[in-house]
Amino acid sequence: MDSHFEELCAIQKNDDLGRFLVAKRNIKAGELILAEEPIVIGPYWDADISCLNCLRAASRTCKKCHKAPLCRDCQQHDQVECEFYERSTSLGKNFLFDHFNIVTPVRCLLLYRRDRAKWDQLMAMESHCESRRGTEIWDIHEQYVVQPMLHEDAFRTMDDLIVNADLLQRICGVLDVNTFEIRGNMDSQGVQMNNLARGLYPQTSLMTHNCRTNTLIAVDGMSKLRLYASVNIMSGELLYYNYTRVLFSTFERQTHLRKGKYFVCTCERCRDPTEFGTHLSSIKCTECADGLCLFYDESPRWECNSCGHQLQREYVNHVMCEAREDVSSCSLDIRNLEKVIGKHSKTLNPHHALVLEAKQNLAGELRSMCMSYEPQNMPRNALRRKLELCEEMLQILRVLDPGISRLTGIALYEYHAALVELSRRNHGTGEIKTPELQENLHKAESVLKEAIGMLVFEHPTTPEGQLTKKAMCELKELREYIQNVQALAEDEKTDRQFRGKRTANGKKFVK
Repeated sequence: MDSHFEELCAIQKNDDLGRFLVAKRNIKAGELILAEEPIVIGPYWDADISCLNCLRAASRTCKKCHKAPLCRDCQQHDQVECEFYERSTSLGKNFLFDHFNIVTPVRCLLLYRRDRAKWDQLMAMESHCESRRGTEIWDIHEQYVVQPMLHEDAFRTMDDLIVNADLLQRICGVLDVNTFEIRGNMDSQGVQMNNLARGLYPQTSLMTHNCRTNTLIAVDGMSKLRLYASVNIMSGELLYYNYTRVLFSTFERQTHLRKGKYFVCTCERCRDPTEFGTHLSSIKCTECADGLCLFYDESPRWECNSCGHQLQREYVNHVMCEAREDVSSCSLDIRNLEKVIGKHSKTLNPHHALVLEAKQNLAGELRSMCMSYEPQNMPRNALRRKLELCEEMLQILRVLDPGISRLTGIALYEYHAALVELSRRNHGTGEIKTPELQENLHKAESVLKEAIGMLVFEHPTTPEGQLTKKAMCELKELREYIQNVQALAEDEKTDRQFRGKRTANGKKFVK
């Protein structure tokens, strides 16, 4: 085990949480807690068929084992895996193409042959088999992993290990419960991988869930995971990670955790019906103008925080289903998105999770729209709307995802970009004077520096790492622009002083 990790963290265990991590000393925000390699990496469940070496789109088969999908650039894949498939002569050449979901479970089994210590780590991880047994996901794994593998002689033993249905279901459970997403990485040639990957990181997976995390995870292009403190962590505090999405409502988070992680979260955010005042779950009251009906997970009703009126779950389900359908089916068109946002801001509330999802989609469309124009031709109404959306998102993220946050860093970058361009345009048309332009540019500089401070933890091989590099270049350009505007302000000041003197002299001459 990493000696640095052992210095910072202790592994503890109890009946409620199982194994978990506790800080052994104070850990500062931004401090590296752990750097960990995955013991297994593979494609996500139900992923498109992809290269077993780099996970880009597959176009051919390995020339050695004649079974593994590869891309046009990769000549080989993992040697132990290749040899296993090469010796499995009973397998048809299209077996992996027809049953691609078995790839990652097979890689788990191969740990028994490759590295018994890592196999033991995998077997020590939580699988929640008893909770999963008989569920829909259990049946899906039975159909697409267990039966295809047990139907073939090649998978029934791994050296002296007997492979049966229970073992395969246990492995599938470990993967479902413990893997971390390896998202958007690029290969060594800088080519974006098409498929997301997932990796098993035994030490990182010990972190307890909390909907308000105190850690940040960054995974590089070689699948190495780095765990940082996102806020100051005091000695004796648990290390938390949010295993769901920050901008999910309480109902959505609880549903995700019950179905995917097999527990009910009782963190402070989940116990607060206002979600720290953000109201991602609240519904507009139908009786009073200002009230919001709050979500109580244990109750069949939603109660207004102003007049006490109670909404029945049937009504809430109706308006939420309608909103969810509108948001998911809405074409990514600015006008249509604005209609959906306006409609459901009235029935839900402007900060409800489903409305925020539509606003995120709108912000993405506005970003694409702005990128399609030359800077001087960008529609100002699009820049203003993008600025509004970023401000709104930042208010919420700073509450729900405090400290160093990937989402906050991206929102800060987008806010700075809109502020600079809008201020430039408004100054060019005379709507704002040079001092106001200076003030806006200094604000944008501060925002961009904060964005870089959050995104600098992302590896250069990731999209966020590329954004960090771009932001650093833009910070340099922005500072040069600020200097030019400063010079312009000084020239304008000199010009005003000169004109003032001429006016004063002219008045004296007239007298």
